[in-house]
Amino acid sequence: SLTRSLVLTVLCCFSFFPSLASDTLIPGQSLDNGETLVSAGGVFELGFFASGINNNNYLGIWVKNDPNKKPVWVANRDNPIFFSSGVLSIRYDGNLVITDARLTTILVNIGNLATSNNTIAKILDSGNLLLLDGEEIVWQSFDYPTDTILPGMKVGWVDVGTNLERKPYLSSWVNQSNPSTGPFMLGLDQANQKQFNELNLGVVQRVVALWDGQIFRFFINASSLNFSFFSNGKDAYFTTNTSGNYVSSWLVLASNGDLNEYKMTETEISMVAHPLCDGTKLNGCEAVPYTCIEGEFSEIRGSMPNSTNMSAIYLGPSECKGMCRNTCTCSAFASQNGLCLYFGDKTDLLNTSGEGNSTNSTINVRNDDPTISGQKGSRTIWWIITIPTIAFFILISSSYLLWRKCNSRDIVRLSGTDAKAASFELGGGKDHELPLLSFSCIAIATDSFSNKLGEGGFGPVYKGKLSGQDIAVKRLSKTSGQGVEELKNEVQLISKLQHRNLVKLLGCCIQPEEKILIYEYMPNKSLDAFIFEAEKRSLLGWKQRLHIIEGIAQGLLYLHMYSRLKIIHRDLKTSNILLDSYMNPKISDFGMARIFGDNESRVKTKRIAGTYGYLSPEYALHGIFSTKSDVFSFGVILLEIVSGKSVTTYCDSQHSYNLLGHAWELWSSGQCTELMDSTLAASCSVNEVVQCIQVGLLCVQDKAEDRPTTSNLVSMLSNEGALLPAPKQPAFSI
Repeated sequence: SLTRSLVLTVLCCFSFFPSLASDTLIPGQSLDNGETLVSAGGVFELGFFASGINNNNYLGIWVKNDPNKKPVWVANRDNPIFFSSGVLSIRYDGNLVITDARLTTILVNIGNLATSNNTIAKILDSGNLLLLDGEEIVWQSFDYPTDTILPGMKVGWVDVGTNLERKPYLSSWVNQSNPSTGPFMLGLDQANQKQFNELNLGVVQRVVALWDGQIFRFFINASSLNFSFFSNGKDAYFTTNTSGNYVSSWLVLASNGDLNEYKMTETEISMVAHPLCDGTKLNGCEAVPYTCIEGEFSEIRGSMPNSTNMSAIYLGPSECKGMCRNTCTCSAFASQNGLCLYFGDKTDLLNTSGEGNSTNSTINVRNDDPTISGQKGSRTIWWIITIPTIAFFILISSSYLLWRKCNSRDIVRLSGTDAKAASFELGGGKDHELPLLSFSCIAIATDSFSNKLGEGGFGPVYKGKLSGQDIAVKRLSKTSGQGVEELKNEVQLISKLQHRNLVKLLGCCIQPEEKILIYEYMPNKSLDAFIFEAEKRSLLGWKQRLHIIEGIAQGLLYLHMYSRLKIIHRDLKTSNILLDSYMNPKISDFGMARIFGDNESRVKTKRIAGTYGYLSPEYALHGIFSTKSDVFSFGVILLEIVSGKSVTTYCDSQHSYNLLGHAWELWSSGQCTELMDSTLAASCSVNEVVQCIQVGLLCVQDKAEDRPTTSNLVSMLSNEGALLPAPKQPAFSI
């Protein structure tokens, strides 16, 4: 009948509605692999893409008409979906999440969480992805740029002093096919907010641009972009807008450190690469010849005029000169009231010489004007020729004396173990991107090792700062049991790993008398500092503890299955789980880790490494270790997190049980909730707690074959209410 046909038509329309091209995702809808959201004007597109050797899946945004679909933003760059497709949806709590085939969820709107379940996600023609609660912006992708500056995006220090989280810089891809966070960063200097720096692994490589009061003075000439700068003494950021006849334009920080300019017309997208070299061959970046060095600079006496064309930037004399000679519009620089660059008419400088301001000093003027030359200019050129010549001979003499010294008296000191340190190579020479830093550089960064964070079995750890980035410096003590081989092992392994739940190694220092590792700084220190201290334990609610448990499991799964190398950690414990500012867990300390071949399932060793209490029975008693050894250690950590008790110190006085025996006794008697930390009573889900205790007991079973695999472990934790096998009595209960 007609009525039945109309009903079927309406039902069909509703059933197909979620797959229609739209710019909005609402609760109840999902975006699967192969489906996309398209902005209202058809400019940008959001969807999943595969990249890398293993075709890992990522959620990204790209220009819809770009035939290469090069993403301008990636949501899960450091947390890819392995060997499966992803699904984007709005979770029951209003947050935007990616779910993989194992039902593991990845939060997209990290930093600013939804406070209601009435949210929608929308992509704009600007390329900005919004999470909206009515008209209010809960979160936006423009606050978390990856490697691309899009028009309208604020890059810098925004909403300083508020609870709103922002990412103040760009970070490159690892390479052209791997969107994980790479070595290069680009952003405003926090100390000098008019200065735009490029960094390599946290170390400033070069000053890219300076704000002169009107425009950014870039080394590059981005013909399709205009730059604007805003500063109110607290916030400081810059934005771009498209100039000329282009539909849109944007800048990309490439994996080699270049800044690539993309220009889009109605018919095509073109790209111009702008190397950011500073005249040296650095990090594989070829030097760019200077284009405006006519006559170098001549010296005059005078004062810089009060002008909007003057940019007062605190740089060293050599950096100041290098910036000026590479910026063709820079006519002079001077060390006066702060080291300055001057952009303007040189006649203004000549007119101020000896008058006006009484503070006369030397001004270096670009010598392409015949009215500014003569004896002073000739004298400057003479010094330019003479000083490098003298310096060259001093360098040759010093090198010869140093060679004589190193090949006589010090040859004895560099024997044995120290010789290995002196000839140390990272990862075979080429398969790494880890910088070697000098000891003097690290000493300055740590203020002569004055801020001690703590001390482990291998030596003290200090806090430092490199170019505005906080770092943690592990300095191996001379009496440490960790020698060159363990250090080399850690550097080789961790420099090749990329995962959000693994600590990032930034660099190292290898000298005969010093062995130092430099990590990203974790402001919340290690997990044991929270769960075993009465005052801090209550700060970790159940949701946070569950988040930490799941994060450790994800990091372990990556090590065992999805990294380029199959790695057994062998020293997993709460003190080796570090917590970042968002309480995300990161596995650290890979000195005892071992690489497994594709066909290896277990290995026997005579050297037992690790911490008793966390060691599996087959490893502690017979030296046999495998992925199941790490699973055992994880089970111990899980029970510690739930109970707030340490496996190395807890003892049930009534039965002389250790933590594992105590957990088993409570489980067997049907009283397992009594194991739970009392501070969790108000925040926990009892079912989730019981499930975690059961998973923990499954992990610490006596026989390795009875323990779950790492992938099964992650699945058990991700599926609330899943039917789990009954655990058997754990080893080492007493």
